Amino acid sequence: MKFPTGLNSFIGNARAVEILKRAIGQDRLPHAMIFSGPAGIGKCTLALLIAKYLNCLAPGADDACGDCSACKRIMAVIESRYLQCQNLKGSFCGTCPSCKVWTIRHPDVRLIEPEKTTISIDQIRDMIGEISFQPLEARYRVVILDPAEQMRLEAHNSLLKTLEEPPSRTVMILVTTNPYLLLETIRSRSRMLHFGEIPQSRIERYLIEKEGKTREEARMAAALSGGSLAAALSFDTNRYRDIRKQALEFVRLLLKRGEFSEASTIAVQVSKDKEFFQSWLESVKSLLQDVYYAGRATERIGQRDLLEELEMLAQTVSRFRLVQTINDVSKLARDLQFNVNRQIALEAMFVALSQNT
Repeated sequence: MKFPTGLNSFIGNARAVEILKRAIGQDRLPHAMIFSGPAGIGKCTLALLIAKYLNCLAPGADDACGDCSACKRIMAVIESRYLQCQNLKGSFCGTCPSCKVWTIRHPDVRLIEPEKTTISIDQIRDMIGEISFQPLEARYRVVILDPAEQMRLEAHNSLLKTLEEPPSRTVMILVTTNPYLLLETIRSRSRMLHFGEIPQSRIERYLIEKEGKTREEARMAAALSGGSLAAALSFDTNRYRDIRKQALEFVRLLLKRGEFSEASTIAVQVSKDKEFFQSWLESVKSLLQDVYYAGRATERIGQRDLLEELEMLAQTVSRFRLVQTINDVSKLARDLQFNVNRQIALEAMFVALSQNT
């Protein structure tokens, strides 16, 4: 996997990146920030690139140099997120290439992630004890919590005291997909920066130019990524075709007002596993979007191998009902974070859409 090496090579959300650059250039970067937006768009990576720019020993006008010792050691923090020891499972040997990357990470850039499922009070207390001292080497110590919404309540309260009296030369960045799961008092003491999905065309171009994907592979992966570069990079074409087969069957029933019994059978099959259901539902949404573009803007269709069927489906449904269907599927995808009953929610959506004109 290739990583952006600086702010100027970061993919997407150009406006947010420009705001951060300007704040650093004017020495007005807030001591506490919340990076809020969809998963997989690079919020944590961007936070680490901010740390890199803040502490670069020879910064340019709007980015880090990438070559100094500070840049290389902070880059090791970014790379180490995706590495595991090659000799010892779940441990640290200290000698393999992966472990060597771990050993050179910058001591003043701290990335706090959940232990199992949550960020504990002990993790926050350790961090508070550390930032009570001045940075060891860097101009600014940077602490990143990702995902911040997985802090336990007592960890929230402990962090709040630090935000009320922030230590000097320390920047804290809370990375989250849902900022409203953070305490309101934490949100009020932090600068919120919202991030959006990465445009499909930008992801497609990246996959072709940087990852060597064919145009067809890149188009499909980008179309089904949900605006997430991480999802596009991990996209498995063969696995997706199996998922898509079931998704297409459901889309046919949905648009042609098929029988509830058939839709319920599919709902039972696809709702057993949450991860599979999310992938399947994203495929349903993507197919519906391609039906919308069929006959209107075919160049925007991601799954061109289905063009003939997509055009036929487009002729069976009004534009208004198609847009409503896409919106309802998107709402169901959002509701998954609240642990809804997947089968019942899918069946209820099918019934509601079947009754609408």
